[in-house]
Amino acid sequence: MTHDTTVKVKGYLAVFGALLVLTMVTVGISYLHLPHKIGVPIGLSIAIAKAALVAMFFMHLKGERPMVMWPLGLTVFLFVGLFVSLLLSEADHLFGSRFVDAFH
Repeated sequence: MTHDTTVKVKGYLAVFGALLVLTMVTVGISYLHLPHKIGVPIGLSIAIAKAALVAMFFMHLKGERPMVMWPLGLTVFLFVGLFVSLLLSEADHLFGSRFVDAFH
């Protein structure tokens, strides 16, 4: 019994170490002052990797059955679709046009 607990704690500590390293990489990249077209995708990919680590190990989704993973995947798909639809509805802000005050 103690061996199983030791293995679990070592795994959690390894994930914690990986999260710390990824956080330090994110902070290090922020000090490079990269252009937004390069820095944002790098930051998002690191954030996705950290979120995946948290979901897999701390939320115990690594060994779940497909019956649980399909609804989660559908939720992620719909969530991303919601944000994409919001961005497309605000397309005038994306393409550089400016809002004109309605009262003038």
